[in-house]
Amino acid sequence: MKDKKRDQPTGCQFIDVPFEFRHTCWFCGEPYYESYSFMAIPNYEQQKLPIMVPCCQECFSFCKSIKASGLDLLRDKVKEKLHRKYEKHLQIGANWTKEELEDCEFEGKALEGFRESAWKMFEIAKERVNYTGWPLTIDGLPMVGISSSFHIEFNGITYTGLSQAVEQLAKAYNIPQAYLEDVVEVVGRDRLSYAIRFAKTTYGYSSAEREASIGSLKALLAEERALSQPEITQVKGVDAELSDIQELILYRTMISPIAIRWCLKQGIVTLAQLAEQEEAFFEYFMKDSELVAFTYFNGMQVYLEKREQDTLWAENEDPNRGLFAKLASE
Repeated sequence: MKDKKRDQPTGCQFIDVPFEFRHTCWFCGEPYYESYSFMAIPNYEQQKLPIMVPCCQECFSFCKSIKASGLDLLRDKVKEKLHRKYEKHLQIGANWTKEELEDCEFEGKALEGFRESAWKMFEIAKERVNYTGWPLTIDGLPMVGISSSFHIEFNGITYTGLSQAVEQLAKAYNIPQAYLEDVVEVVGRDRLSYAIRFAKTTYGYSSAEREASIGSLKALLAEERALSQPEITQVKGVDAELSDIQELILYRTMISPIAIRWCLKQGIVTLAQLAEQEEAFFEYFMKDSELVAFTYFNGMQVYLEKREQDTLWAENEDPNRGLFAKLASE
């Protein structure tokens, strides 16, 4: 490895490639074609040198047309292009099972050819969009800030985020995208199957009937929550001064002191508690704007998830750890 790196051109950084992944595209797992020279645009992290990332020919061509501020964002945009290019192949899995294709009695050479090759095409496309690559290091040192926290999986296929999942699934199941977005907003990202089943049975209605369906869905879910909701021990809140709360950025997401202050005041320290107070959160911040409310809520999800999953960071590095410690002691 050292001899190989000695022969590599200067003025750039090559990611480490484990032996078992040599000659492999980091984005999709296809055979290696050429390394793409990645430079962050915009360059938030003050990247000094281009990073060389091994690509297949197709992913290399995708990369050349993409601007991204991080390798994880570049990866997600490449995945989205793969999804769009091979969406018909991926839709095979939504409309058929392997057994159904094998048992169907198509007539004609074209249809017989489809029966014989369709499932293989689906599996290849699925493997490429689901491929996770290997953990990125340079000279043995891990690269920070590479996140997949917003990825979502449905029926065995991974999407880069909820919006991309809704876009692709709306096409796969022939549902108006705007309507599916409304349904998903009501039921939540963890109930995509439920959202699709509901949308498929109601999207043919008129606009007024769809609106009524959304209203009845909200009422049904509210009743379900009321029946299944366990008692939650309320934590006494802390009314901190805004000037005492530090703004921070995690995974290129800004966490607003205003949102932190609201959560501290409500005694919210976990994602589960934030979810319980979601309606109250949006009711409070929607007076500013819908965009502000969603931005604040997304930031607090990232923040509380970081505190729960990385307790050492929460205890030693979180600039607001003192306020959360005070909240826990109340």
